[in-house]
Amino acid sequence: MTTPLSTLTKDQLHDRIRGILYGNAVGDAYGLATEFMSKKNARHLYGNGPIAFGSEPGYPIWEDTHRSKWDRNDFTDDTDQLLLILQSLEQTRDGRLHATNFAKRLKEWSVIGFPELGTPPRGIGYTVGSTLTHPDFRFNPHKAAFDIWDSRGRSLAANGAVMRTSVLGIESFWDEHRVVENTLAAAKVTHADPRSIISALIASVLISRLLRGGGHHTVQDAERVWNPKLAENGYKESLLDYLRRGTDLKGEKTQDPEYEEETEISTFKHKDSKPIRRMLPQQQQVNKGFWTKIKEFAVGSDDVVEKNTGRPTVTLRDDIGWVGVDAVGEDVAMGRLAQSVINDYLFLVLHTDVVPSTFTMAHNLNQDQDPATNPPAAPATSVQDKWAQELKDHCFPKDLDNLELGDNAKMGYTFKCVGVGFYAATRRVDPAPTDKAYEGPSGLFRGVMEQVTLEAGDADTNGAVVGSLLGARFGLEKGLPENWWTELRHREWLDPTIEQFANRVLSMYETATEKEK
Repeated sequence: MTTPLSTLTKDQLHDRIRGILYGNAVGDAYGLATEFMSKKNARHLYGNGPIAFGSEPGYPIWEDTHRSKWDRNDFTDDTDQLLLILQSLEQTRDGRLHATNFAKRLKEWSVIGFPELGTPPRGIGYTVGSTLTHPDFRFNPHKAAFDIWDSRGRSLAANGAVMRTSVLGIESFWDEHRVVENTLAAAKVTHADPRSIISALIASVLISRLLRGGGHHTVQDAERVWNPKLAENGYKESLLDYLRRGTDLKGEKTQDPEYEEETEISTFKHKDSKPIRRMLPQQQQVNKGFWTKIKEFAVGSDDVVEKNTGRPTVTLRDDIGWVGVDAVGEDVAMGRLAQSVINDYLFLVLHTDVVPSTFTMAHNLNQDQDPATNPPAAPATSVQDKWAQELKDHCFPKDLDNLELGDNAKMGYTFKCVGVGFYAATRRVDPAPTDKAYEGPSGLFRGVMEQVTLEAGDADTNGAVVGSLLGARFGLEKGLPENWWTELRHREWLDPTIEQFANRVLSMYETATEKEK
């Protein structure tokens, strides 16, 4: 008997697609409350929660120079960039991500923002911002990304690719090979480090497998051939070769790779920037660098005290309403599915030759474990081995605290972001929470998002990945707190945009299903 492309019904798929995209946006918006803070500062301002969102009560968001750039309940550049990918896919409508089309959209957005929403470009990270200024970016983005990475000692493994990738787990979700191709193409537009690329890839693939019905039955998932091409001769090498695109590893052809030929359909079309021109003088203020934002939070500004006058006194809750993200434990089927994704694509870091000349081993996440019950892994012998071990340690940590999300020195590290996403997505639903708000899948979403946000660091990006993966697992209607997604800023624009995208994807899925019969 042939395994169906997905075991979910059309209605279930529709709900999950909405859950992924709204989950990404809600997690992004919720996490803004502590973005760039230390864990200590976050706890000082918000205690152990909750943080107010939508019309729900809680500690109001701290209004400093950084957070004041957004309206309440608004998403940041993480979701902006996801929507740029969505718009690129909606233009071409062929199931493929055209790298140069996305690159040109990204470049335009960095100048005029989203005219549809009346918002300027805000929150552009260092890696993305540097790549956007490269002279070759619009026509050879993969080379531009490599040049920036190479010029910084090949050490920057930032999370800017994984934060926007969830939409690529939806497009052609029934065809994992296409999901892989699209994700590699999009990630490499701004990020050349294989760690950044595999982070985006495993997040997209996990989403696609959830849309195909994975994560419920351990035995069935284990027997399923998710990507038949992985068993074909030369396939893995072709993906490793794709990592070399834009590099200097194989001469001129690799450094100047061929991109998809533009057609009448795929040719980039500029947006009307009139609605946002009045905001352009503000962009120098908006696009401040990462460390400038950190400094502003530390020292404050003249208007911060005034904006935050009347905040309630912070006190710790004796009971947070559920047992918590660590104590709730792992859902076995979800854990196995997540592990299968990593097992299938770990070769991309184990065997890549796109590596730095020097490498400093990051903090060993398992160093505090009891060696009697958790013997240390065999010493790594190469950069690639270290990367592979780091990825596994981050995606299956001892506990949330072990990820050190609020570490200022490495808060933007891509493995932290995808790691907390995988950790959150594999948690069990609390069977007996003490507060009804934490019941069921939406209660898990609420509880996880609160705890991840209070860990601080790059909290909006962590929230975006966590939200998209939980949305893929549970859908929108039961998976997200209703007041959170219904009161999200710009929902009146998001709803029809997401609906149109979902309907096209499902129409293509139905066509693919008919061909399988």
